[in-house]
Amino acid sequence: MRIRKKTVMYGVIAIALCVAFVASLFIPLDRGIFRRDELQSMTITDYRGVLLRQTLNDEQGRAHWMPLTHIAPEMLQATIAIEDKRFYSHPGIDLAAILRAAFTNARAGAVVSGGSTLTQQLVKTLEPAKKRSFASKLDEAWRALRLERMMAKDSILEQYVNRVSYGGNVRGVESAAWRYFHKHAHDVSLAEAAFLAALPNAPGMLDPYAHPEKAKARQKRVLECMRDQGMISQQDFERACAQLIEIAALQSTSRAPHVCDMVVRQYQSLNAAAVTTTIDEALQEVLTRVVTQHLKRLTKRHVTQASVIVIDNQTGEIRALIGSSDYFNVAAQGQVNGACALRQPGSAIKPLMYALSFDLGRTPAEIIPDIPTAIPDVRGDYVPENYDRMFHGPVSIRTALACSYNVPAVRVLESVGKDVFLQKLRACGLTSLTATAEYYGYGLTLGNAEVTLMELANAYRALSMKGVWTPCVLVRKAITADGVNVTMPDARPAVRVYSDESAFLVSDILSDATARTPAFGAAFRFPFACAVKTGTTKDYKDNWTLGYTTRYTLGVWAGNFDGSPMHGVSGVTGAGQIFTDLMTILHSPPYGIPPGPFQVPAGLERKTICPRSGCRPGDACPHTTTEWFVRGAVAASSSPDAACTVHRRYRVRDARGVEIERVYERYGSEYALWQQSMGLPAPPADAVSLEKTHALHAPALQTTHGERRARVLISSPNDGDSFKI
Repeated sequence: MRIRKKTVMYGVIAIALCVAFVASLFIPLDRGIFRRDELQSMTITDYRGVLLRQTLNDEQGRAHWMPLTHIAPEMLQATIAIEDKRFYSHPGIDLAAILRAAFTNARAGAVVSGGSTLTQQLVKTLEPAKKRSFASKLDEAWRALRLERMMAKDSILEQYVNRVSYGGNVRGVESAAWRYFHKHAHDVSLAEAAFLAALPNAPGMLDPYAHPEKAKARQKRVLECMRDQGMISQQDFERACAQLIEIAALQSTSRAPHVCDMVVRQYQSLNAAAVTTTIDEALQEVLTRVVTQHLKRLTKRHVTQASVIVIDNQTGEIRALIGSSDYFNVAAQGQVNGACALRQPGSAIKPLMYALSFDLGRTPAEIIPDIPTAIPDVRGDYVPENYDRMFHGPVSIRTALACSYNVPAVRVLESVGKDVFLQKLRACGLTSLTATAEYYGYGLTLGNAEVTLMELANAYRALSMKGVWTPCVLVRKAITADGVNVTMPDARPAVRVYSDESAFLVSDILSDATARTPAFGAAFRFPFACAVKTGTTKDYKDNWTLGYTTRYTLGVWAGNFDGSPMHGVSGVTGAGQIFTDLMTILHSPPYGIPPGPFQVPAGLERKTICPRSGCRPGDACPHTTTEWFVRGAVAASSSPDAACTVHRRYRVRDARGVEIERVYERYGSEYALWQQSMGLPAPPADAVSLEKTHALHAPALQTTHGERRARVLISSPNDGDSFKI
């Protein structure tokens, strides 16, 4: 009886254990272990899908989740053929495979074969055992059985191919396809699929870079399994075996590294898994090489860095962004992103001020005194100086802007108002200007306030877009690991910052090669319309050139990130030469074609003026030119409808006492010292004014301030000829 009682007791215990075990199989695994966010790397591509960077995940690996529908069928077949041919029929463990492996290992006297299913391998990947033992294998099998009851086969397969290691820090088939073939998982061939499916068996021993022959041998074994299991034909097998497997070279650096840094900072906290940028990687690479070549030329002038931004005018998309010439150059602080660094823009800020002045009624023809000037300010008199340390007397706004004279710019700002200009700059996206107008003073129009290259370039883009400002864009699309669109950061709406007419007038001046010749010579000569402006800080710490066509806006900064001055590098010799080459590339095949001219607004008309007064020429004016005016507008101090009062005809006696007619230039008393310094003659005391209103005569018969004489012609060089010495 005692024995029977024990037997019954043991039987009850056994039944209870069996019931408990069977019941436990229906207890699902913790769904938290299937989280993708910890596994997921952020994949950053250019706008064509070219990989720029894949970040490390929480496990210091690289992985990009890909649903089965986006993976080549051959890849899935190869994985099942080599790892678990009865995957779709077993309950989570394969007893036949376990017995076969046990027999094989016993006969070999070592572990040479395994019987783990894909489900077991997935469980081991999700929750690796601290120590391999018989007990851990039982636990693994038990969890595999539970997993099969909570998840469909295809879901298990998807989890496996996205989590398993393919060598190094590469997790998942998508990242493996990128690493080894620079392809997406849905684009791999049969031979490549078999090659990838071979790697999880022993990622270290089958490393394609260290042991390519072993990896190739394992690939053939995968293809044999696929053939023997009827997945492929003998012909497919032979073709795949014959295909040359070309392993992509390891890349120690990411493409467009500063762009990727910007994307990671902005989107990593938003759990973005895949980010498509607006960058054109091929263009970025070409421009980077050109920048590097120029910096080699400028090394002797102590220029170690340059930054570049290219913006598509119509879309606002950033096509290229070079933060530094060499991201990994520690000595030159290469990881600093110069496109986003605050620097003084120098004269590159002036076009934004002149565009504002045009909206307030000024014209390109208006004459501004470029003479010694002292303007009262909170810190005392502000005394501007020109870059060439000279004064040029009466100059038109067209000349003042094209030649980048400082004194006229300050005088115009005085009439515009510092506060008004500062508000306009902020409206143009220069949000880094956080101080007051009094803090910046009149130096605001000469570029003493720090801005970023990205901000300023996009402000120039507003000029190219007829005065309408919109934010520039670096990211086209961002999605999470689950395929949900990431909510993009709120962007400022489009805003008109200048009139169409004012934007065109600035564009016309900045693309006028003749107007800038006195200051810049033959620099910036393009076979297409290109508005361009340079900027150099007083101490040569910053060197800028920005400009635009109807297609692109381009900004270039050159200098040193440590703030040390360059050795006499101007906007023309430094950033300007980089700008010239890059702008030419942007409008040459395969990246673009020559752009069209800037479109003249309907509200403008062209009129003939005297260039010394900006007014309608009289019969005494020796030269004339044409200029744009807003229809019906009244200029502040010059008008094509008012007669020129600068050129005046007098009757004087020459050295022989003979009366002759002579033209003199008469300006206000404020120009007296300048006229004297320039040696411009004034009419003698006994001169008789001859105020007449004759019709406009041929200007070739009159000198600027001399008597009538025979016409002089220049036979060579021809108008528009350029000479490079």
